[in-house]
Amino acid sequence: MSRRWFLSVLSLAIPVLIFVPPAEAHGIFRVDEAINLITKSGINQQLFTPRLREYFPETLVWQPELTTDKKGRAQIDFKLADNITTWKMSVIGSTEAGEIGMAETEIRAFQPFFAELDPPRVLTEGDRISLPVVLRNYLDKKQIVDLELKPESWFKVLDSNHKRAEVPAGDAANQSFDIQAVASIKDGKQRVTAIGSDLSDAIEKPITVHPDGEEKAQTTSDLLQTSAEMTIELPIETIANSSQVELKVYPNLMAHLWESVEAIMKRPYGCGEQTISSTYPSLLVLRYLKRDNQESVVSEKARRYLQEGYQRLMRYQSDDGGFSYWGHGDSELALTAYAIRFLHDASEVMQVNDYALQRARSWLLKQQRTDGSWPALYWDKKEDPRRTAMVTAVVARTLALTKSKQNPGVSTIVDSTKAPLLESELSRALDYLQRRSEEIDEPYLIASYSLASSLAGDSSRAAKANSRLNKLSHTQANGTYWALETNTPFYGWGLAGRVETTALAIQALAHRKGADSQEQQKMKDPESRGLLFLLRNKDRYGVWYSTQATINVLDAMLALLADQESPEPTGWPSKVEVMVNGQPATSLELPLGRGMIAPLTADLTAFVKKGTNRIELRRVGSGPVASLQVVSTYYVPWANTKTAETAPARSEDAESLRLETSFDKKEVRVTDEITCRVKAERIGFRGYGMLLAEIGLPPGVDVDRASLETAMRGSDCSISQYDVLPDRVVVYLWPRAGGSSFSFKFKPRLAMDAQSAASTVYDYYNPAARAISAPSRFVVR
Repeated sequence: MSRRWFLSVLSLAIPVLIFVPPAEAHGIFRVDEAINLITKSGINQQLFTPRLREYFPETLVWQPELTTDKKGRAQIDFKLADNITTWKMSVIGSTEAGEIGMAETEIRAFQPFFAELDPPRVLTEGDRISLPVVLRNYLDKKQIVDLELKPESWFKVLDSNHKRAEVPAGDAANQSFDIQAVASIKDGKQRVTAIGSDLSDAIEKPITVHPDGEEKAQTTSDLLQTSAEMTIELPIETIANSSQVELKVYPNLMAHLWESVEAIMKRPYGCGEQTISSTYPSLLVLRYLKRDNQESVVSEKARRYLQEGYQRLMRYQSDDGGFSYWGHGDSELALTAYAIRFLHDASEVMQVNDYALQRARSWLLKQQRTDGSWPALYWDKKEDPRRTAMVTAVVARTLALTKSKQNPGVSTIVDSTKAPLLESELSRALDYLQRRSEEIDEPYLIASYSLASSLAGDSSRAAKANSRLNKLSHTQANGTYWALETNTPFYGWGLAGRVETTALAIQALAHRKGADSQEQQKMKDPESRGLLFLLRNKDRYGVWYSTQATINVLDAMLALLADQESPEPTGWPSKVEVMVNGQPATSLELPLGRGMIAPLTADLTAFVKKGTNRIELRRVGSGPVASLQVVSTYYVPWANTKTAETAPARSEDAESLRLETSFDKKEVRVTDEITCRVKAERIGFRGYGMLLAEIGLPPGVDVDRASLETAMRGSDCSISQYDVLPDRVVVYLWPRAGGSSFSFKFKPRLAMDAQSAASTVYDYYNPAARAISAPSRFVVR
């Protein structure tokens, strides 16, 4: 009987599971034998020449696939981390008949003498800190220890980089190094070597230093056939050595999908919608590769992200079967429809819980009203009829997509002169949407209705909707876009909402089955120009502002690829010569093929200067059109805000958001308690939905999570969740009228004269709306 293994190796403080698919043989996985092999790695070995400890992962092993041989045995090899801690290994096996067995054990990583180094993860140029080092001696005699802090170019030592300490037997001793960050660096190394009279140790940790100023970013995009020219501007006030300019070349549309697998993971994914969307690119990659019978180096990462996202999503299903944004509270219609669509699509490449899928669909169908609609209610339970139509379109699209698999009992009436009509909730929804879409000039609604009709096999409805979409398009610099007239069902608005709506319109126009050739050509031109608009609006992170916008753009690209069915390119790869300000910078070779290809990148930082910079690309050879993006980031000095006791935020859209942060004291002693007070407010009625407030912290502080829990409980549901990061606290807000106010506490654990990170509040579904507060300086003695 085959068995399925779930393997987990984790620190006691950080629970992480490893999921493994079915084995194809009989047998028992010997955990004791595996542990014996692991513990033979020499953890307790005494070394006079210290081995450098530099590998400190939070997750020791995540093994998504483990298959036993015919004798029922399996083995995995992995590198043991350098953490001095106790790891917990769990193995869960299940047979095809549903029998379950499990075993747990611990791996103790220990050495009788070691140094503890825990520097701040992020600093600002100019920051001064007293870097603590703790020496722990578990020997039965004292040690005289010589400490050395290895010099690096990004910091200077303000006292001495050599220290000596006497560490009593079975005890600990503290030393510190006073340093100042003098240059920006990403993951700069900081190494301390402790040479003892009996045992020694060496440890290295990374630190990132950023310039003392406000970060800015610019993106510019174009298409490349034979040549292209782009211009970027670096302001005169740009801080020296703070700029970075990167060129990205996408040989085909699939390169954008490749990039999004990793890029979207850099966006927050705390709520249910974000959890689905951050996982969707991985799912799209795996579906594409499976349908094209391909394999790629990105496949393993995509499978891991998909499994992790699926497991997270299951935590958001409510007792009633629907899905909620935070795993508690009321189930939400659009989110549940989105979850059903994700699980349906995921079933093509992995095993999903069909019972969970059926429960979600059953709950969704029970919420439909007699007129065929699903109501859209705000937090105060008031209905918005316009958004009701849009939510209904989202739900109808999901029902049409999943009807064949999830609702096999629905019968159809087939008429040779009419499109097949479903005798179900779907047909009532389409009737409702037909009436509402004819009354409202809302491209998001019409495109969603068109997609639902196409998926339901009703090409007549879809053709009429697409004809209206063509009339609602707008032209901008040879590109085409569709404007969003209200918030989307997922709260998108502004530029992100426009991108999301345009992507939906392109998907609708790509479904032209049943249209004649003349009508097809009318649709095709807006598609191509719409794609150009989407490519031009890709953000600096490699996605499209919000998770919903990103997934819809990727779906649009895949729809266009399926519609084109162009032959595989033939010939030789072409070469791209890159010039910056008239000087040769680099050259790139563009691969041929329509398959999964990674974008090509080139660092142009060394070739740019303050002011106007001209980037020229010339293609040697032929090939399909490639897309280009140049991302430039730089820092400028903070303007007239550092001396303010309470620094009001400067808003890039003064009518949208407001942020105020203040601290009850900024000169304290180590471990003194500091209270931070925050007020975030949405101004007017330009948006509705979740805000993210990122409150900057000084380096090396311990946040009082109990105070954050208290703030969340006392927020009248306006605070949904929080995350504590090395240099900031991220709070997920749904602010009420008049804004949301809260406070939390933290304690510095080291002496410093240093700045906090900046504080920011932005609309998650339209990040262009944001407000920023300058950093505060803290003196800790």
